[in-house]
Amino acid sequence: MTSAIIDRPWRCIALLIFALCVLAACTRSEWQELAISEGGFSILMRGQARYARQQLETPAGKTFAHLYSSDRPDAFFAVGYSDYPIAHVMGTPAEEIFAGVRDTWVKRLDGKLSLNSAVRLAGRYPGIEFAADGKVKGAETFLQGRLYLVDQRLYQVIALGRKGEISQGVLNRYLASFRLIPGSDAGMIHLAPPPVK
Repeated sequence: MTSAIIDRPWRCIALLIFALCVLAACTRSEWQELAISEGGFSILMRGQARYARQQLETPAGKTFAHLYSSDRPDAFFAVGYSDYPIAHVMGTPAEEIFAGVRDTWVKRLDGKLSLNSAVRLAGRYPGIEFAADGKVKGAETFLQGRLYLVDQRLYQVIALGRKGEISQGVLNRYLASFRLIPGSDAGMIHLAPPPVK
């Protein structure tokens, strides 16, 4: 009888520890590494990412954007890349390329820029971090992102959602998880022959 009474608190503690481990595993499993070898990067992504390829008109001409995204009712997380013609990248300051992409995102929520600061990727590639507040369908909305230029490849890491729904810690962790994959062709200049006339 005495041993059964003594065992009961240990059982409760064991069940509590088990429940906490299950909860921690569920929380951890929502964020998984997404590694895109052809894009040359990896990032933590919430849930299963969807892929979309879109042709874009840029000041340098047509290019393709590759976008991986996770969309939930509270937030949209996306990472993407596009390769610009080398002549455009060589002839245009990185800040000008960043400004055009940043302003397009801010316009999507009729937003006001609240942060714009220089960052570096892997200690050598230029980038910016930016944030804005605005509205989407009448709801107060946040936008936070980072843009990096790795030779002729522009990377975009974006988080967008209802204000107050996602903690700043989660946003920081997501943005900081972006990495180049060693040995990929990211950071390599691709030369194409001039078009045949």
